[in-house]
Amino acid sequence: MAGAQRHSIIDPEWSPTVLVTRRLRDASVVHASRLAEQTTIESSLRVGGPEDTVGGDDGNRIHPLAKIALSRSSCPQPPLDDGITGGGSSVSCDVHFSGMNVRLDPLERCAPHRIVVPQNEEDTDRIRGELDGSYDAQLAEQRSATWNAVTALSTLCEEVQELDTTFQSQILPSIVLFSADDATSLPRSESKKDILDEEAQERRESALLARIGKFLPALQLASNGTTRLRRLVKNMVVQLGAVQTPSAVPFYYDERQKEEGDGGSNNEDDGMSASVTNNGASASSNGENRVKGERSMQPPVFGPGVPMFRLGKAIAIALRIAISVDTAVSNNADLQEAWAMYKDVVMEMSEQKRTDTTLDSEFESFERMMVQLDFNLLSSRCFITAIEQNFDPRGRFQAAKFPLFDELKSILVTLYSQYCERINTEQETMERLDCVGIYGMYVLYRHLLPPNIIPDAKLHKSLWSVFPAMCPIMELYGPLYFIPREFMMLYAPYKAVKGCSADVPEIRAGVATMVLKWNGSFRARVAKIRVDALGWLAMADSELSPTVPEPHSRHGDVDDDGDAEEIILASSVSSIEAATTCILRGIRIAYSASILLRSQLVAHRALGLNYDPSHLPSLMSLMEVLKSIEKMLRVRRRSAVLSFQRSTLKMIGQNILNRFAKVRSFVDQCSSSGDFSRNSDRARSITRVSACLTALEGVLKGSSSFSPIRRHSIAFSIAACMDTMILEVFTTNDLLAVEGHLKDLSQVSSVEETLNQVCDCSFLYFYRDLFPQFVNALYETSLNSAVIHTQLVLSAFSDPERILQHVRHLERDPLGGVPTCVTGYRNIVLNVLKEEYAGPICELIETDLRLATSGSKGIDNRLRKFITCPPLYICQRKWDVKSEVENYLETTFYDLSTLNLNDCNTYNEMRIIANERYGLNLTDPYLPDGSLDQGVDFIDILRNLDSFISQYNYNLIEQSFVERRPERGAKFLNTMNIKTISASLRQHGLGVVNSAVNVCYKLLARKFQVFTDFLANDNVKSLLSREFRWFDNQKSEGNTIYPFGRASTFAQEIKKLEADSGNNGLDECRVIISEMGNTIALVRMIRAAKRRVITDEMPFLPSYDTPDTAKGINGSKTNVDEMVSAILLKPDPDFVRAFVNVFRGVIQKSESDNSFMGSFFCIVPALCLCWMETSIQGKEMMHKKNITRDGYYTDDGFSVGLAFALSVLGQTKIYESLNWFKSIQSKYADDEEDLMEKNSAQEVKRNAKIAASKQSSWFSSGVGDNTQEEDDEMTILNLVGKRLEGHRREMAMLFFSMHGAETFFKHVRSE
Repeated sequence: MAGAQRHSIIDPEWSPTVLVTRRLRDASVVHASRLAEQTTIESSLRVGGPEDTVGGDDGNRIHPLAKIALSRSSCPQPPLDDGITGGGSSVSCDVHFSGMNVRLDPLERCAPHRIVVPQNEEDTDRIRGELDGSYDAQLAEQRSATWNAVTALSTLCEEVQELDTTFQSQILPSIVLFSADDATSLPRSESKKDILDEEAQERRESALLARIGKFLPALQLASNGTTRLRRLVKNMVVQLGAVQTPSAVPFYYDERQKEEGDGGSNNEDDGMSASVTNNGASASSNGENRVKGERSMQPPVFGPGVPMFRLGKAIAIALRIAISVDTAVSNNADLQEAWAMYKDVVMEMSEQKRTDTTLDSEFESFERMMVQLDFNLLSSRCFITAIEQNFDPRGRFQAAKFPLFDELKSILVTLYSQYCERINTEQETMERLDCVGIYGMYVLYRHLLPPNIIPDAKLHKSLWSVFPAMCPIMELYGPLYFIPREFMMLYAPYKAVKGCSADVPEIRAGVATMVLKWNGSFRARVAKIRVDALGWLAMADSELSPTVPEPHSRHGDVDDDGDAEEIILASSVSSIEAATTCILRGIRIAYSASILLRSQLVAHRALGLNYDPSHLPSLMSLMEVLKSIEKMLRVRRRSAVLSFQRSTLKMIGQNILNRFAKVRSFVDQCSSSGDFSRNSDRARSITRVSACLTALEGVLKGSSSFSPIRRHSIAFSIAACMDTMILEVFTTNDLLAVEGHLKDLSQVSSVEETLNQVCDCSFLYFYRDLFPQFVNALYETSLNSAVIHTQLVLSAFSDPERILQHVRHLERDPLGGVPTCVTGYRNIVLNVLKEEYAGPICELIETDLRLATSGSKGIDNRLRKFITCPPLYICQRKWDVKSEVENYLETTFYDLSTLNLNDCNTYNEMRIIANERYGLNLTDPYLPDGSLDQGVDFIDILRNLDSFISQYNYNLIEQSFVERRPERGAKFLNTMNIKTISASLRQHGLGVVNSAVNVCYKLLARKFQVFTDFLANDNVKSLLSREFRWFDNQKSEGNTIYPFGRASTFAQEIKKLEADSGNNGLDECRVIISEMGNTIALVRMIRAAKRRVITDEMPFLPSYDTPDTAKGINGSKTNVDEMVSAILLKPDPDFVRAFVNVFRGVIQKSESDNSFMGSFFCIVPALCLCWMETSIQGKEMMHKKNITRDGYYTDDGFSVGLAFALSVLGQTKIYESLNWFKSIQSKYADDEEDLMEKNSAQEVKRNAKIAASKQSSWFSSGVGDNTQEEDDEMTILNLVGKRLEGHRREMAMLFFSMHGAETFFKHVRSE
């Protein structure tokens, strides 16, 4: 058996659940039912003949189903168990293996009978447990019957469990999701009677008919499942009485009974419980041929008092499934309406076919299927048909006077009390859901009750009061709910019991009152679960972490290796027990969270109560608890859970065997003593107990993993051992301990299945209307919390995809291959996240960036954690908050920039701050934008260019214009630089360059005309002519340095002249030259800005990487390259050079006398002195609060204008011959030397007076007054020195800027 249990990697397509679904979908109900009916104890007696003997010629009868399964499981690699009959598939074993996915619960790959019957029991020559060690055929029959009974009951329970999984994962979701939202969702109307739009109603009915037509395969699957479920209920109820029914039927069929069997009912269900003996094997092997018609009175397979609670639980599960199916069908209004319309259409078609005589057999078969679907499934009678079956078709229990209802009641009362004790405690798991089956068993009990027996009023009152007081309403599946009292009033009313009857509104009002009452303690209960979960997570991370065992060191009392091994073993056992306890505690916490979450949601939805907004964070906390536990056990510590699971299962199995060691010794001792008859009840009891112990030992020792059928086999083997005889050695404490071990065995071996069931949040799909409130509360909680648990909640929101994958009646997405409802659900969740979670974050970050741009502190520093958190995953999609914020900001900045291009620079600054503060990488949209720091738009400047060049000063070093005198109340100066002009060019396009240069040229022409008019003034011409003659005479005498004194005198003479603007002549000439220089500087900046724009656009030129064979593409590439190269290689026009040439040509070609311009260079020294005085006054004015005139710190436009005038007039070299800069340096050097001499003389004089004052007496007078005079003189000298230094600095800056400006025109000058 150990070889049959293989720990292999199983393809999910061959799991028991999928195989059960395939079996049902193939509509093999009849075959499956007949095959499964052979698993009953009594059906094994139908076989006969030597061909049915397996294992030898001794007549040891083995169940025919086990024979088939045994032959199919004898291959080298046994095929996978199909979960129903124990057999495997005929597909090659290589198909079953795929992937590297280790399961926590390995699938069973052994035939059911091989699980119960050990390998060594096939050797009939020496059978353990036989009396006196000798072989006895009757006792062999008893042993075989016991094994067959355990096999049959275990197989039935396993099939119920697999059907439960199939219904929960596929059938119920498909029924509930009949109206699932998809791309073509049905329009909803408030009332069918109040529909004004007939076309819309027709479209809806057409869509319903199309949907129900596609839904028929799912209905067939559900109908096959309910049919199989109904037969299982009958099979299990019959088995419940068959194992304890005494001899009351013939051993084999006589002729009369055969005739009855042939002429009786043809119902398959009736044939399942044929009147045969309980014994599971034939007695013909003892060599005595019975005479035909002889009747054999056989004892029960199990003795009296054997607990059958495991079978009772399976019956309850089956009835609960039937109740869930009925509730799902009856609560789906769209399904009922669609089915009614579909039946009408089929009936009309049937009448038409009968009228036209075109009715064929296929359509008749289809009609029969429709009738079967309508009766078995869509009439919501699955539960009724299951309990209204004939559970004693041939009167077996009546003949044996066996009270089947009492047995059912006994199991019902025991299970109900056990479940109620655990509800609302930390030990609660599936008790609430199991209680639904208990109520179904009570209705079955009432149906089995004879009319002359009064129902148990105490039991009815307990069912009415105890469980409903603890759980007035509970979830069946998704939106389906179960109200116990309402169910009792519908199926099992008992008005004779006082206080146990009420109408539906009264019941629901009482349930609503209890729900509202419990709402007050909801947050406290959630807080407790959350605290327990946090503590468990810390403990689990430690207990389940991989550890390296420490080497053992010997100490005083540990002197030998045996003691050391015992200590190490005890330590290992202790660690395994601690880890297992931790795992089970985590599962219990998950159960508590799941129960509370589901109950809270379904209670408010079913009763129409409003959800308290303050409960939303608590509900999300429960989701976090579920997903954190699932992540811990299934992801983070999965390997530890797997290793501890195997070790724990071995320990539990060994503990169970240890408990039964005394029973084994007692049975072996009784078997060897032989002090009683072989045909006595004691001999049969010993044989039965020995067979059960043999099966128990084989199951527990043969495998380290326990599939459901193995667990059921263990439970039934232990239950069959419970005989009054063994109570001598098996105490009550042992029984309680074994029950605890069985519970632990079931929990540990089904960790994977339990985690899938408990931590699954697929039911949230039916509450998706609450998603916006959930996500909003999630955002508020995350904002105020130091740790963000958003991923856990999103994992819960992703679970509904599990059930949506089973929707078969909707179209599938051609791209993703998933149903359209899955795509629709993903879009719903992502849209909600974008609006309710990312939306507030985006708005707050945008507000924060705007405040930061304006110089404010900001609004919240908690937003960065949303940006830095890792990407989130939901519905198999990656969703990043950072990407959402970046997309939002990029879209917002782009849209607002297109509305007002002047704000683009503000958004560029916001991009920089977003990158520095939040790490956001925002893409520059490269819009033709404007900016706020350019003052005004470049186009606006061109519209009033004369005012601009008169109000702004040029800075040659920074290549910018600075406002000369701001408006009153302004706190800053406006500037304009190349970046500003570039932004304007991107905004308006490069086409404005030529227009801008043309405007500048016209203005420059006007200013140059004013300049020419000034020089043409008679007074100015006279003074310039005199200076020219003087300089010419000095030059002929060899004096080539223009003296500073003469320049100062000449400046004073020109200042005496007045201009029309009110300024003196020298200031007027200086202003004109500065404005011309500003105009020339603006033209140069326009050219530089154009080059910058082109440079910024260079990265966007396309690059081509095409093969040489693509001739057409290469031709296009060549054409584009030639056009781009022509644009790039085209010489950029030098506007300044063009201006100089134009003005020079105009002067040269002028017919008027322009000789007076030849002496312009003579006025340059006087202009320099005038500029120096004005510049010093402007800088001093900037330090004053009351500005009465222009205050500025730069005016390089004068240098550019002066260089331009000299270049146009061709007097640059003549001006350089004045050596004006050397003259200035010499003048300031002499002045500095004179100042230093005066300082020295004054210092000597002061020191002498101080020395004389020290020698005179204190009666002397007048010394203090002389000292004060000396200090005043020193202060005056210091002021003169500072003024001299300021003049020298200003003149140096002027000459440097003039030298730089001359480079603008050097190419022109070279020509």
